[in-house]
Amino acid sequence: MTSLQLLNPLVFAGKRSPRVWTTGVTPRRCLSVDVRARDQKMPPPQAAAVGSQEVMEAEKRVMVGTYNRPPVVIASGKGCKLYDPEGREYLDLMSGIAVNALGHGDPDWIRAVTEQAHVLTHVSNVYYSIPQVELAKRLVACSFADRVFFSNSGTEANEAAIKFARKFQRFSNPEKKEPATEFISFTNSFHGRTMGSVALTSKEHYRSPFEPLMPGVTFLEYGNVQAARKLIKSGKIAAVFVEPIQGEGGINSATKEFLQSLRGACDDSGSLLVFDEEHIYLQMKCMGKLATFVCYLAGVIIIHLIWESRGLDIKLVVS
Repeated sequence: MTSLQLLNPLVFAGKRSPRVWTTGVTPRRCLSVDVRARDQKMPPPQAAAVGSQEVMEAEKRVMVGTYNRPPVVIASGKGCKLYDPEGREYLDLMSGIAVNALGHGDPDWIRAVTEQAHVLTHVSNVYYSIPQVELAKRLVACSFADRVFFSNSGTEANEAAIKFARKFQRFSNPEKKEPATEFISFTNSFHGRTMGSVALTSKEHYRSPFEPLMPGVTFLEYGNVQAARKLIKSGKIAAVFVEPIQGEGGINSATKEFLQSLRGACDDSGSLLVFDEEHIYLQMKCMGKLATFVCYLAGVIIIHLIWESRGLDIKLVVS
């Protein structure tokens, strides 16, 4: 049921074939950008002064190879379309890993960022900031939370959650010489690449180059209620980290019963329950989406900490 089909995908291997569009009914629009074949709408953007192959070769010389990228160089974008230096056009199905909820070059977003840049840029957390407080007020108003903690990325948010959990256990149990310091995470989990967050990540290829990692993390089968309850009841668990929807793990959704059982076990033992929900990204009316999601979760389970990332700021990544 599509008016247009892109017969060769964005990420590919081997030899490229010519891009072929098939037309059917009236073309749809994507984020107010007409997705009809380009020769029906407008000429392609001018080719960049530097070519794709030159960029990829330079990247190998001057950058640390932390990502295994497909052989595509993105030079510009508009709405849901991307263009490489040679002017070839792609449909952006990744959105910067769920960051660009408004697409590329959105005029309202550009206007808001430009206006703020004329008023004030970065002042750090040393000082009070009006936009920061206003955003926090909006988030508190439309979620379960009493307070907000801002960071630059999802992995930093999880690092903060590790520290919050251990500090909470220490201050909540001052009589204990050894308060709970261990954590539970689950199979197929991904919580980040910094040292604490990668210790909570189950995938071996993320972990092995940096071992030994932070000790005290046990990985349980995702959805295994009995195993989780048993370990939480040991009294050694400072916090349980769980993704209600596993993104990198394969789009796996936790059941309501599993999340409720975690909540009950954490209540009984005094452990914190942390929802790492980085892959729920927000669309045009971002606060409404967040409110709906959090209200749904709050109706299922009481949450101690939740990390919402990616499209929260509609293109400047924040957590």
